Amino acid sequence: MVVSVQFFGVQRAMTRTAELEIPLEGQASVLDVMNFIKSSFPLLPLSESDVSITVNNKAGRLNQTLRANDKVAFLPHIGGG
Repeated sequence: MVVSVQFFGVQRAMTRTAELEIPLEGQASVLDVMNFIKSSFPLLPLSESDVSITVNNKAGRLNQTLRANDKVAFLPHIGGG
């Protein structure tokens, strides 16, 4: 199966892409996608405390099982004042 990962802000700058399609074998979770991204982009700040997770534009979680063609995003926290 293939899932898409969308990148925003600094993630987009560091990966040099807005979206990446990831092939996955068998049953996979958001954590599997996060680990794949971390191994591909080791300097990318990507931990549960750094991002909010969405799957198909709805709140997601690391142990959520994915289906073919799901869209995953690791939204960086935004701050300001």
